[in-house]
Amino acid sequence: MFFISPIKTLYSIKFYLQTLKESLWKAFGFIIYLFVLGAIFLTIYAPLKMQQPLNYGVEQFANYVPDIKVSDGIITANDNKRLVISPKELQGYKIIFDTASTEPAYPTQMQKENVMMYVNQNTIYVLANGQFQQNPVKKDFKFEVSKKTLLENKDQIVQFMSYFVTVIFILILVLRILMLAVLALIIAFIINAVTKANLGFKKLLTLALYLQGPVIILDFILLILPFNIIGINVFIALLIYVIYLNLIFFNLRASIVQEVEEQNEDKE
Repeated sequence: MFFISPIKTLYSIKFYLQTLKESLWKAFGFIIYLFVLGAIFLTIYAPLKMQQPLNYGVEQFANYVPDIKVSDGIITANDNKRLVISPKELQGYKIIFDTASTEPAYPTQMQKENVMMYVNQNTIYVLANGQFQQNPVKKDFKFEVSKKTLLENKDQIVQFMSYFVTVIFILILVLRILMLAVLALIIAFIINAVTKANLGFKKLLTLALYLQGPVIILDFILLILPFNIIGINVFIALLIYVIYLNLIFFNLRASIVQEVEEQNEDKE
């Protein structure tokens, strides 16, 4: 059955041989089905997995955030007292709030003093990856945040971030399937040439698409293990493709030989 086809890709070489006789569109349908299953898994898994680290992250962030209010183009932070934030997570870089001042910041100065962000009375200066940004505050922009408001709204913030992380995971899944399918197709071309199996492009592409089954399933199995493993790397995926494709081509040759022998017996 089509619905259990991802499971069959794990253990059945005969299943792969059968797919060579079917339409390429069915292989694309399989990939879409595999993606839908993966998206459902990530929609359930990601919020549960990220709940604890996101809660911790919001709490830690709240410890460093001063009382900030933005109104009428004016920023007020830490009662306009100069504040330097340099947690260990920033690895020596600093964030400076000096909202009593209108003194601008300059990229050379920020780089020399390891300042990642400088905030004065009406402008936010950011230096990241060599890029210097100067962001004046608009007159109609209003904003207010403090440690108290962050902690009071922690559940809503964590929920929103969980949704955001889930979307990122799903986008990564799309890119991963595409990248690995191209890799599988390249390996299929090489083994097809070496073994002189003479399979056409459509059949090789079919195999490459169905071979995403064992790799993606193994990815998800590793994700739910209680270890710090995030999926499998490209080299393990490459090894899986080589093993499966060699088994497929070996059985394909065996089935062709058997068909020839049966035809000869019929003639006799």
